[in-house]
Amino acid sequence: MKKKTLSLGLFLSLTVSIFAQKTEEMKTVWETKLNYEYDLTGLDENLKIIHGSNEKNFGVLNAEDGSKKWVSKFSEISEDIKKVDLQIPMYESKAIFLFDKKMGKDQMVVVDIETGKKLWSTGKYQGIEDPDEIVYIPEMDAYAVVTKDALTMVKARTGEELWSTKTMNTPVGRYIYDDKEKTITMVNMPRTFLGSLVKGFKNQILKINVKNGDVIWEQTYRGFIEKKVVSREPVAHFVLAEGNKLMLQLNGLQVFDYKTGKPLWSATYDVTFEEFAKVKTPGRVKAKGVYGAVADPLYDGEFVYILDFKSKSSQYLKKYEVNSGKLVWTSPEIKDARAIPGLYLVDGVLLMQVGGAVEVQGITVQTTTTTSGTTTTTYKSINYQNVKPYNVQAFNVADGKQIWESDRFKKGISNMFLNGKDLIVCSGKALYNVDYKTGKEKYEVQLEGDDISLAEKIIDPVSLGDNVNKDNVIIVGSKGVSAHNMKTGAKVWANRTKNGDFNGIYGTTAFYQTESDDQFAIDVNTGKATFYNARKNAKAEYSMDGNYLYAFEKKVVTKLSTK
Repeated sequence: MKKKTLSLGLFLSLTVSIFAQKTEEMKTVWETKLNYEYDLTGLDENLKIIHGSNEKNFGVLNAEDGSKKWVSKFSEISEDIKKVDLQIPMYESKAIFLFDKKMGKDQMVVVDIETGKKLWSTGKYQGIEDPDEIVYIPEMDAYAVVTKDALTMVKARTGEELWSTKTMNTPVGRYIYDDKEKTITMVNMPRTFLGSLVKGFKNQILKINVKNGDVIWEQTYRGFIEKKVVSREPVAHFVLAEGNKLMLQLNGLQVFDYKTGKPLWSATYDVTFEEFAKVKTPGRVKAKGVYGAVADPLYDGEFVYILDFKSKSSQYLKKYEVNSGKLVWTSPEIKDARAIPGLYLVDGVLLMQVGGAVEVQGITVQTTTTTSGTTTTTYKSINYQNVKPYNVQAFNVADGKQIWESDRFKKGISNMFLNGKDLIVCSGKALYNVDYKTGKEKYEVQLEGDDISLAEKIIDPVSLGDNVNKDNVIIVGSKGVSAHNMKTGAKVWANRTKNGDFNGIYGTTAFYQTESDDQFAIDVNTGKATFYNARKNAKAEYSMDGNYLYAFEKKVVTKLSTK
């Protein structure tokens, strides 16, 4: 599994803190010193490598024992590059792309990430500025390289061009490879959100013969695919369904005939939610985005339920036949809702969360000038912001009529999830198990005793993998984290914290960092905590199982055990 890269300046701004109770110090597994400091870091657990680099040097270590696999100056790798302005690791293809930008004479060098040996280089592909412009297609062992002129498919290990098409010259947002047909169907995306608004961008879906690059059909779609500002996941789903139906899930649903590209039916909306994007890091906002403000379409066999945002103040829930696109029913208007982030189905009842936590990602740049010079710092943040008004509603799946609406959550809601037939809801101050048939509470547990301040998000243990205790809901508060039994509501454990930021849960470990970049880890099954006293401006990588933390401090890389 590819490791998601984190720096200690990247945080989920569910502000939390250092643990008040005594914690154990993380144990060092190994420590390795290189001869340069790091600007960029990365970890891939499949290849068992960890790397750090700056604009002139690159080093790769064995993630298991810290031994040096290779360390080189870029000029030693290839005479074509003296410095590197852009680095794009491609872990799945065991390579890294290095770019020396030279005003129309860019040089691109592809290096084996395990050995440091140059695979191939070229000056042909000019103007590449973003990792999205190169996509590895493992089914072909080839890269789709996009420039402003064309999309070119090249062999991964040699750089040999297979084919090129000028029909598409924007990044690939999603693709479907058909081994039987030997085709690839790609949906494009703009290079930037601003770029999507510039005249000339064309929304495209292309089906291409992978043997020669011939375009079988071309179609347009509605909306703009983008990747999340910080975490970089595409905000669209692109799937081939039964009956040769190509489905694009983007601000609703669009369905196409896979053989011909003909549009079959669609149910989409154009409302954006940028007004919610309040980026909390200092400096000038470079990029921002709001995600999860509207629940994804919900499939139930031959039917699909889609939220239709006619405007920011007029929303409806609609039921469609998947095959024909026939509208079966429209719910009563969901009045005054500004966000509907949750939609679930159980025993013929549709459960809807109105308002609550939406995800905001942002990048800001702060410039500081002192007598010793000017420094520029980039901050990346992921935080959850609450959107009013709040409530929970239930609808009959047969006719779309409302069954109940709970007044309990009018004053606040963080989020909710369905666990089996248990509807778990958090108001911020209390945790509830709600009867999905009637809306009545099976229990109400006040969270004041957890001493974690206002709860900002609850996490379904099912979403955290096989090794997490499935009986407990994890509660992330503005000053701590706790766990409660979902069936009874009883507190299992809680940790009060201060002066820090929640960095997410990896495996069975919740990670935090302080303003001085110290690291803390809590086992979400037991509540046991460990810490690492890091240098200011250190960077970190987390293993996917949460058992290890890799710290980059000046020229030293340290692997630490969190358990």
